[in-house]
Amino acid sequence: MQTFQRIALVVALFGVPGLAMADTGLYVDGAIGQASVDDGGIDDNDTALRLGVGWRFLENFGAEVGYADLGEVGEEAAIGGATASIEVDGFYAGVSGRIPLYEGNAGFFVGARAGIYFWDATGRVRSGATTVRLDDSDNDFYFGINGGYDFNEQFAVNLNYDRYQIGDGDADLDYGVWSVGGEVRF
Repeated sequence: MQTFQRIALVVALFGVPGLAMADTGLYVDGAIGQASVDDGGIDDNDTALRLGVGWRFLENFGAEVGYADLGEVGEEAAIGGATASIEVDGFYAGVSGRIPLYEGNAGFFVGARAGIYFWDATGRVRSGATTVRLDDSDNDFYFGINGGYDFNEQFAVNLNYDRYQIGDGDADLDYGVWSVGGEVRF
C-alpha cells in the first residue's frame, strides 16, 4: 500500500463515526517525549517513544501491549575521560484505566497504566581506544499516569508520565519519561 493510500485510510477512519466505539473496543496509541535517568552514576536524558495497541473490555479498563524505546543515556567520568552509556528498548504488556471528567463525547480525562516491561539493554564503556560492550535482558514493572482531552469518540491527545525500572537488583536504573501522545479508537 502506498503512503498516500495509507494516509487516506487514516483520514477516512477519523471521519467515519460509525467505526468508533469510545466506551469499549480496540485502540492504537503512541507517545514521544523525554526519558531521564539520575541514578547509578548516570545523569542524562534522551528521546523516548512508545507505540502500542489495546482493548478496552469495560468503559474505563483495558489491556495493552506495545513497544517502548527509552533511548540512550550515558555519563563521562571526571577522571581519565572514560564514558559509559546504556541503550534500552523492549516490549510491554499491562493494564490501563481512564476516567472521563465529562458528559457526552468530548472533554478531559485522567488515566493510569501498569504492567511488565520486557527490556533489552546494551551498555558500552569506553576508555581511550578500548570499548567494552555489555548486553542484558530481563523484565521489570512499569507504571504511569496521564491526563488528556478526548476531541471525539475516536481521537484523544494526552500528557503522560511513565516510570520504568531497569536492572537486576545490583545495578538498577530508574527512568522517568514525560511524553505527549495520541490515541485513535476503532
